[in-house]
Amino acid sequence: MRYFILFFITVFLPIAIIAQTGGNTNNQNNNSNPYSNNPYNNPYESNPYTGNDQTNFLKEQREKENKDGKSTDKKGQQDPNNIDLKKLDPESIKDMNQLKNAENLKNAQNPYEMDPDYQRYIQGNLKATKDSLRKSDEELNKDEKRVYGASFFSNNVFDLSDKSPGTPPSDYRLGPGDEIIISLWGNAELQQSYTLSKDGSIFPRLVGKIFLQGLTFDAASQVIENKFRKIVPANTQIDVQLKSARTIKVTVVGEVKKQGTYTMAAFNTALNALFRAGGVSSVGNMRRIEIIRDGRVVDDLDLYEYLQSGSRANEIYLEDNDRIFVGVYEKLVEAKGLFKRPMYYQLKDDEGLKDLIDFAGGTAADARNSLIHIRTIRNEKQVYVDIDWRNFSNGEYENYILNDGDFVQLKSINDGLKNVVTIEGAVDYPDDYEVRNGQRLSELLHKAGGISSKAYKPRAYVFRAGNSLESDALKIDLGKLDDLENDVIIQPGDRIKILSMKDFEEEYFIEVNGYVRTPKRVPYYKNMKLKDVLLLCGGLRLDAENGRIEISNVVDSVSRYAIESKGNQIKIISIDANLELDKSSENIFVKPMDRIYVRRKSEFLSTEKVQVIGEVEYPGEFVLVGRNERLSSIIQRAGGLKKTAYSEGARLFRAKIGQVVIDMNSALVQKNSQLDIGLKDSDVIIIPSLNDIVSIRGEVQSSTNIKFDPSNMDIRYYIAAAGGYADRPWKNRIYIKYQNGRIKSTKNYLITRVYPKVKEGSTIYVPLKPKKENTTKFSEVFSYSLSALTTLATLLILSRSL
Repeated sequence: MRYFILFFITVFLPIAIIAQTGGNTNNQNNNSNPYSNNPYNNPYESNPYTGNDQTNFLKEQREKENKDGKSTDKKGQQDPNNIDLKKLDPESIKDMNQLKNAENLKNAQNPYEMDPDYQRYIQGNLKATKDSLRKSDEELNKDEKRVYGASFFSNNVFDLSDKSPGTPPSDYRLGPGDEIIISLWGNAELQQSYTLSKDGSIFPRLVGKIFLQGLTFDAASQVIENKFRKIVPANTQIDVQLKSARTIKVTVVGEVKKQGTYTMAAFNTALNALFRAGGVSSVGNMRRIEIIRDGRVVDDLDLYEYLQSGSRANEIYLEDNDRIFVGVYEKLVEAKGLFKRPMYYQLKDDEGLKDLIDFAGGTAADARNSLIHIRTIRNEKQVYVDIDWRNFSNGEYENYILNDGDFVQLKSINDGLKNVVTIEGAVDYPDDYEVRNGQRLSELLHKAGGISSKAYKPRAYVFRAGNSLESDALKIDLGKLDDLENDVIIQPGDRIKILSMKDFEEEYFIEVNGYVRTPKRVPYYKNMKLKDVLLLCGGLRLDAENGRIEISNVVDSVSRYAIESKGNQIKIISIDANLELDKSSENIFVKPMDRIYVRRKSEFLSTEKVQVIGEVEYPGEFVLVGRNERLSSIIQRAGGLKKTAYSEGARLFRAKIGQVVIDMNSALVQKNSQLDIGLKDSDVIIIPSLNDIVSIRGEVQSSTNIKFDPSNMDIRYYIAAAGGYADRPWKNRIYIKYQNGRIKSTKNYLITRVYPKVKEGSTIYVPLKPKKENTTKFSEVFSYSLSALTTLATLLILSRSL
């Protein structure tokens, strides 16, 4: 017996201790439940029987567990068995094998933002935007210093392209290489071209040598005509034309954008050559452009002279080997403020203030001409020089020389009229008017057309200019303007306010709702009747219920100074549909704030309709006959089911509810029974064709879709076709979702399971079995056993010693 007691203590005592502690030393909550969650609760945190396609997130959980090593509830970590799928949209995630992608989409604001092509596109756009902004900044910087004449060549306002041969200018001078055509017709006919030789002559037969070099084209034409007149019959017409001008080479150097040597026709000028060279640079001198020929300056071009007048009387044509030189500007001065053309201007050394004002187009109309501000540099310091315009206009500062970098500014006069009063309110012509010294209120009211008949005469106001705390409000009795106390003297800036009787009138409305042609709020007028209100709303509609017009009234009486109410009162009125013949509405007075309701005839109430889609003879919309027409009736009206219809997969969708499971076969056989469901407005009935595919999802080796085999309706056959079970299938919870939305689960009887039958279009779901977190380990049992034996040995030794 002693050995039996010792054996009992040694073996069962540790087990009892383990049972008391829950078998898990790491269980901080002392939870005796061997599962982290209730095994009878759905571990997915959503109902598998709701019909949502929550397929294979199970495998994703298993992959997370393998990666993390174990599940934990510590702060900052997530239990893979407790994924919150409520945050995911089940309609947008059709295959839960892609849960990882779904979580990425959940973290992204928009799914396409995760696309690498989209990101490259965005980066490219950002770079282009930055480049555009940088270019815009550069352009703005350029615009900050706009120099008059700088855009002359770049804007291409004038045709400064290289002139090609054609009709030459009348002052063009011929030279070696020019080719002319001489034409004779009439009593003699001839057309011959001649090229000027090196000595500048041509040599027509029978005429002899004709020297033309240096002659203008018009003079040369006259010489040729006189020579030919000597040998041709009378009445012969003679014409001379330039066939082609000689070509020359011109070199453009200095402050131009494209220096170089250019080939062009001989009757081009320096402006054409500068255009070919891209125009002058930002520091180029537009006031002195030198034309150098044979080592000496033969002409200088002032672009401002060309821009101001549009032409140059003595402009010379270029010759072969001419050079055009553009130096650096001499002075750059800014004209700012109220000039007609405020910008920077290049000035010559001997030009000053008068020249600048002329270039800037003069002063603007609202410029303060009494003072000219000049900012200049003297003795290495910036100083202001103020010039009185009167002294300038008298010639005192006509020769005032400006320096490079000077800044000349004209400011504007102060805004606002100084001799104006404002008249507003009940006068014939409210407006702003001139006021003169000593003018009284009556005179200004007369200017405004006089006081209107609706004016409130006992009191008007003259608001004297000033801020709101200091301004005066003079109170005037318009009926006593003969009295100087009321007919006050008006000052500039005063505001005269004439009150109107309408200012004290409150506008009331009558609200008309329902089946009139124009439902709206109608302004109330005294002695207004129901017929007036209905006519102002366009009359009754044809489907209006004229026998029941409802008037809601809250106002009992109203005057200019008071409004009284005895509470809300309702009247039901019957009138004739033809308002022209109706007398009832003519005898009913309406009151302010009344509400009139015109109902629709009951036989015209909105019809309810359903939609039938799919394998019926006549799919489409059907109006419900009565308020509770049944499913079988609608199918019959749709011509019945087609031979290709799969009636067991029929589905019904109801607004604001979703899918409603129906049994189409039973509804068609047992008409008007509970299975023959009554239909509601906006119901949608879908009759699918036969779907012979069975889908397997969840804790299987490979989620797949296989063809339905009528000879094998056992669920295990299709799971085997998917490779069999995966690591942790929850066999007791396997369920099937049929095509009509109905769900059937596995039935468990002790150690046996009865699986639902597989049908066409079914989806088989194998859930993931939750892990048991607190299983007892052998090392823990051995530890408790050793501790118990040590305690027992100690007790035996103590008992013997006693």
